[in-house]
Amino acid sequence: MKGTQDLRHRLAQHDALSDSNTEDSLEGLDSQELLLRALPCSMKEKRLLRSRMRQLRASAGRDVSSWVAWRKRQSWAHKQLQEGIWNLVRIFQLWKAPLDEIGGNFGPGIQSYFTFLRFLLFINFLAVLLATGFILLPVTITQEITVFHTGLGAEPECMNYSSDVSHRSAWQRFQDIFTGKGPLEHSYLFYGAYHVKQDRNNHYNVHLAYLLSILGYLFACFIWILRRIVANLVQWQMLRWEFKPCVNARIFTEWDFCIQSPEAATLKQRNIYNGLKIDLAEQIRHLQNQQRTRKQLAQLYLLRLLINGVILLLMGAAFYCIHVATEISQGYSQEDAASLGVLSQYLPPVVISVVNILLPLLFHILAQLEGSSPNTEVNLTLVRCVILKLSSLGMFLFFLGRRVLCIGNRSALQCQQCGYNKLYQCWETHIGQEMYKMTLFSFLTTLASAFLISPLRRLLTKHSSCSLVQWLGKEEFLVPHNVLDIVAGQTVIWIGIFFCPLLPLLGCVFTFLIFYIKKYTLLQYCQPSTQLFRASHSKFLFQIMLLLGLFLAYTPLGYVISRVSPSQACGLFTNYSTPWQAVPEALSHLPMSAQLVLSYATSNVFCFSLLMLLSLILTVYISQVQANRQVTERLKRQCVLCVQEKWCLVRELAQLLVELP
Repeated sequence: MKGTQDLRHRLAQHDALSDSNTEDSLEGLDSQELLLRALPCSMKEKRLLRSRMRQLRASAGRDVSSWVAWRKRQSWAHKQLQEGIWNLVRIFQLWKAPLDEIGGNFGPGIQSYFTFLRFLLFINFLAVLLATGFILLPVTITQEITVFHTGLGAEPECMNYSSDVSHRSAWQRFQDIFTGKGPLEHSYLFYGAYHVKQDRNNHYNVHLAYLLSILGYLFACFIWILRRIVANLVQWQMLRWEFKPCVNARIFTEWDFCIQSPEAATLKQRNIYNGLKIDLAEQIRHLQNQQRTRKQLAQLYLLRLLINGVILLLMGAAFYCIHVATEISQGYSQEDAASLGVLSQYLPPVVISVVNILLPLLFHILAQLEGSSPNTEVNLTLVRCVILKLSSLGMFLFFLGRRVLCIGNRSALQCQQCGYNKLYQCWETHIGQEMYKMTLFSFLTTLASAFLISPLRRLLTKHSSCSLVQWLGKEEFLVPHNVLDIVAGQTVIWIGIFFCPLLPLLGCVFTFLIFYIKKYTLLQYCQPSTQLFRASHSKFLFQIMLLLGLFLAYTPLGYVISRVSPSQACGLFTNYSTPWQAVPEALSHLPMSAQLVLSYATSNVFCFSLLMLLSLILTVYISQVQANRQVTERLKRQCVLCVQEKWCLVRELAQLLVELP
C-alpha cells in the first residue's frame, strides 16, 4: 500500500541520517510511531515495521550524548513516578469500589448522591483540622486557662452562669447526650468552654485564631464549591448544546478492555445499559414534545399552573406550623421544661423534620403530574425542596434570635442590661446546643428511616397482596429528597461552627455512617428508579444548593460576629463589644507601617480601585467566553457542513457506480 511504502521510505531516510543527527532522528521515530498506528495495513506488516523502528531507535540510542540520554532517563522516571503516584491514589481512594457498584446497579444519577456525601465528608474533615490545629490545641496547651473568666465591667446580673453538674442521676446524664447539657455543655464541644486570659506577652492570639480560622474555613468552602460548580457547568453546557455521541458510537467505544473480573464486567454492562436507557428516554420524550398540539400545550401549562399554586399553599402552611412550633417550644423552655423534658426541646426539629419528610414526597408526586422530562422533574423538585428546607431553617433561626438575642425587641426589660436576653447567660452555648440537637435529630431520623420504616415497607409488600400496599411498599431512592437532607444538615453545621467548634467532627462521623446506611438501604430495600437521569445535571444543581446553604449560613454568622454583644459570663470574647473587635485590637500591636498598609487596604479608595480592576477582569472574561462560544458554534456548523459534503460525495459516487456498464 502507498502509506506503507511511504513509511518504509522514511525509515530508510532515518537509517541514513542516524549518524549525523541522532536527537532529531529519535524525535522523527517518535512521530513515525504515531503515524504507524493510523496506517490502514495488516497487523503483520505493522509488527515488521515496529520491529524495524526498535532497531533504528536502539542504534540511534548508542550514539546519543550523555546529556540527551540523562534527560530522557529523567523524563521517563518522572512519567513513571507520576503514574505510580496516581495508581497509589486510586488504590486508597475513599469508597471507590462501593461507588462503582452503586453506579453499575442504579445508574450515575444515584451514584452522584454518594459522591456528594464523600465531598461533604472532606469539607467537614477540613474544619476539624483547622479547629484542632488553631483553636483546640493552643487552648489546651496554654497554661493560663481558667474555669470562669469574667468580662471587665460586667453587670452582676449577667454573670449567673453556673457550671455545677454534680448530683445528676443516670437518667439525666443519658438525657444530656441528646440535649447537650450537663458535663457536655462545659466541654470543648461548645463555645462556653473556651477561656483564655489576655496576655500581651503571648505571641499567639487565641481570640484572633478562633475568629479567623472559622471565617477562613467558610471562605475555603466557598472557593471549593465554586470550583466544582465551574467544572460541572462545562459538562452541563455541553449536554445542553446536545454535544452527545450517537448510540452506535457509545456501544462500540465505551467498553473497557482492561476489565478482567466478571463482577467488574457486569457492573460495566449495567452502566452502559443505564446510559443507553437515558438516551432513548430523552429521545422519545423529545419526539413526544414535538408532536403536541396547541390545545395539549395549553392544557399542560394550565395543569402546571394549578400544581404550582397547590405547592405554594403547602409551603405557606408548613411555614406557619414551624412558626407555631418555635413559639411553643421557646415558651415551654422557660415555663414547663421540667415537666416536658427532652420533648419540649426537640419540638422545632421534630416539626421541621416532619415537614421536610412529607412535603418533598408530595412535591415528587406533583412533579410527576407536570409531564416534564426526568432531568427537569428532578431539578424542579430540588428547587422546591431547597426553598422549603432553607426557609424553614431560616425561620427557626429568626425566631430563636428574636428570643435569645432580642432581635427587634431591644427595649424589653430582659434585654436592656446585658444587650441580650439575661435568661440565657451563655447564649452562644445555647444556640450551639440548638444546632447540636438539630444535627443529632437529623441523624436519628436517618437511622429510623433505614432500620424501621424501610423494613416495615418491605414486610408489607412481601406478605400483603393489596394493590395499595404494593404501591406504598415499592421504595425508590429519591435523590432530591436525600440530597436536600444532607444539604440542610451541612447548613446547620456551618451555622453552628461558631457556637459549637467541634460540630464538624460530629458531621464527619455522621456522614461516614450515613454513607453505609444509605448504601445498605439502597441495596436491600430499594428498587432501581423507573426514571433515570444524568449525573452531570444533578452534580451541578447539588453544588448550587450547597452554595445557597452556605450563603444562608453567612447571614446569621456575619450578624453575630459584627453586631451582637458576646456573653459576659463565658467564652473568649467577654472583654469585647463584638467578636470582630478582636481583629482591630490585634492589628494595633503591629508596626506602624503595617497598620498604614492595612488601613489603606480597608479604605474606600482601595475598595473602589479593586472594584474597578475586578470589573475589568470580569469584562475581559465575559468577552472571552462569548468569543469562545461563537467559535464553538462556528466549528459545529463546519462539522455539519463537512458531514453533508461527505454524504453528497457518497451519493455522487453511488450514481457513478450505477451508470458504469
